[in-house]
Amino acid sequence: MKTSGILLIVNTLLLIVIWVFTGVKYAELPDIIPTHFNFQGKVDGESGKATIWFLVGIATLIHLLFLRMSGNPNSPLLNVPQSFRNTQTLKLYLFSLELPVMILFLDIIVESIRVAEGKQTELSDAVLFILGLMFAVIGIGLIKSVRESKTKSNN
Repeated sequence: MKTSGILLIVNTLLLIVIWVFTGVKYAELPDIIPTHFNFQGKVDGESGKATIWFLVGIATLIHLLFLRMSGNPNSPLLNVPQSFRNTQTLKLYLFSLELPVMILFLDIIVESIRVAEGKQTELSDAVLFILGLMFAVIGIGLIKSVRESKTKSNN
C-alpha cells in the first residue's frame, strides 16, 4: 500500500475517533462549555454544549474537501506547484497536510471536553506542536514550489 493510502486511512480513522469521542462524551457535558481559547490556552469564550458539534462538522468538511481535491489535480481550489499536479504526489501532499489538521481538531475537542469536565484548566502546549507540524508540511510544499520555479526560470 502506498503512503498516501495509509495517510488516507489514518485521517479517516482520526475523523471516526473525533465523531465517536464527541458522541460518547456529549451527554455528560455541562450545558456551557469552553469554545474559545486565547494564545496562553486559557478559556476566553463559552457557549452551549451543542457547539462542540461545530468542530466535528468542520473536521468532516475538511476531510471531504481534501478527499475531493485529491482526485482532481487540476482543481481550481488547489494552489500547488505544477510538480504536485499528478494524482499520486497530490494525494501524498494533501493527506500529509490533512494529518496534522485532523490531529489538531481531535486535540482541541478532547481538551475542550476535559476543560468542561474540570479535568484540566487550559489547553496544553500540544496545540503549538501540532501547528508546527502543519506549518512544516506547508513549508516543504513552499520550498518545493520555489525550487521548481527557479529551475523553470533557469531553463
